[in-house]
Amino acid sequence: MSFLSYIHSAVYGVPTLVLIFSVFLILNFRTRFIGVRRIISAIRAVFEVKKEENGKSPLSSAFVSLSATVGTGNIVGVAGAVTLGGPGAVFWMWISALLAMTVKFCEIYLSSCYKKSGSVFGYIAAAMKSRNIITLFSAFGIIAAFGIGNLTQTNAAANAVSQFAVPLGIKPLYIHIVIGLIFSALSFMILKKESSSVKFCERILPLMAALYIIYCISAIFIRRTQIPAVFAQIFKGAVCPRAVTGGVIGSFFSAVKYGVSRGIFSNEAGIATAALAYEKNSAEPKTAALFGVFEVFVDTIIICTLTALVILSSGSAVYGKDFGSYTTLNAFAGIFGGKSVFPFCLIICFFAFSSVIGWGFYAARFSRGLKISPQITLVIYCLGCVAGAIFEAQSVWQIAEISSIFMMTVNCSSLLAHRKMLSYKKLG
Repeated sequence: MSFLSYIHSAVYGVPTLVLIFSVFLILNFRTRFIGVRRIISAIRAVFEVKKEENGKSPLSSAFVSLSATVGTGNIVGVAGAVTLGGPGAVFWMWISALLAMTVKFCEIYLSSCYKKSGSVFGYIAAAMKSRNIITLFSAFGIIAAFGIGNLTQTNAAANAVSQFAVPLGIKPLYIHIVIGLIFSALSFMILKKESSSVKFCERILPLMAALYIIYCISAIFIRRTQIPAVFAQIFKGAVCPRAVTGGVIGSFFSAVKYGVSRGIFSNEAGIATAALAYEKNSAEPKTAALFGVFEVFVDTIIICTLTALVILSSGSAVYGKDFGSYTTLNAFAGIFGGKSVFPFCLIICFFAFSSVIGWGFYAARFSRGLKISPQITLVIYCLGCVAGAIFEAQSVWQIAEISSIFMMTVNCSSLLAHRKMLSYKKLG
């Protein structure tokens, strides 16, 4: 076992999952599951909000946040959850998403309440009674930006494109380098101006998400006769993975671990990134927080579920091994045929690049906590796309998940410290 794998297994062990679930449950019980209770209100708020020219509308913030969360985790991450945790991992992904709605609500609510004293940095410093913790949190944030928002995204895009280009006689290494260079150049052009980043997220994200949803629904419609059996596998596999994977995955813990970890990786609840996106919005705290509920609903309940249904209904999942984008591509190819390779590559590249832009926005914000120039951070961040395209996929995912746990430790501790503000009496 490599040193990185050893650290990853230690960080993502049973104690970590117990702590995550405990914090999520405490916040949900204190607010009486406000995320679940307010789903309809959240959806209504998105369609009723008025866009503002200065980009301070919570809808603009939602697009920035969603551009970071709706990425390859919805495609590659879900595929890994299914193949490593079995169909039951999807069930635990749903459970974590329902709990995550409240967590995101709380993050954005506190960020809005502490808008005048630093937003996310403000409520963390107030909870920990120290400004020094901001330096630590920001350092974790920069690492997470490179791991979650850059390396994993570019790597997934490069792997997907290589499947399309290798049959043409092009060496995979060349493909990965070209994708890395393209992502690096385009991300720098967009991220060097904050207003350009917001406009990109507002215009590209809705179209990208809509196309993928239509793509998935079309595939599911073709395999509609398999859907009842797929749901049976999900519910049965949630408690007894061995029964639906032929014994390849026999651990209940595997289903929970990969369902929860990949679900959190996808919707990013608990690591405070969404709260950064909303720090300048003009809405009152409770209204802004509803958009966090909407994000988790779209990201995990809708998009991740559709991906899982396509994979499971295709019957192409190979349990026990994580083939990343290959698993999802094979699922679509098995349903639509070989012609599905190109649109799949296009979609995954858009998803990946969207996350690169969203997390680049966050990287610039974290630079303030470290008191370094955002411009320098963004230059290094954009160049990181080249490294991400070349790195081994497993190492990239491990770096991303380790980073997210470090951020979650600081942020969730802060949320618990503010538990008096996060109660049913205060929030309703």
